[in-house]
Amino acid sequence: MKNITTVLLLAIALSTAAEDAKKPGDPSSGPAVMCNTASYALCIKAPCEKKSPGGTDVLCECLMQSGWNLGPGSCEDRAKTLTSTYSNNFNPYSATVSCPAGKWALCYGAKCAPHPNDPSKAICKCPIKETPFVVLVARDQCGDPTKICGILWSAALPQENKFANEQFYNWMKDHGMSTNPPAPACPAKP
Repeated sequence: MKNITTVLLLAIALSTAAEDAKKPGDPSSGPAVMCNTASYALCIKAPCEKKSPGGTDVLCECLMQSGWNLGPGSCEDRAKTLTSTYSNNFNPYSATVSCPAGKWALCYGAKCAPHPNDPSKAICKCPIKETPFVVLVARDQCGDPTKICGILWSAALPQENKFANEQFYNWMKDHGMSTNPPAPACPAKP
């Protein structure tokens, strides 16, 4: 299938937290582009491990996917290098948890390598951030958000999570393709 490229300019105002979380040269900066690629890493639910004490990057175990995805860089570049991008493949059985603050991994745009022992997975090197964040979890994990927020995940800034979900969904619908709606938020704990 021929790659179709549509540049979606980030036309939302990012909060101070969003600006603080990004530094010049972050792989996640730049316009979001829709691509239909043979392989990409989907890290939105990936558990991560610290690479080294005091290190600024972590390794996250992501799932290999193919098809439509939203990410930084051109489709041609992303076809050459395994990159962590976004799609809503997990949304039908997932929900989001908003964490007020904590450490998380920004894998969006990160360069990845195929897992040496499992072709269904990729290992991505992601910078650690410390701001409020949103993580996608299985719906049966919605219970106590403090347990979820205390784990080192690949996650997203709240505004960017909202943008990616809505842009991916709307782009797919506008182009006549079937897609999953944005994942709902976990119900608030009474």
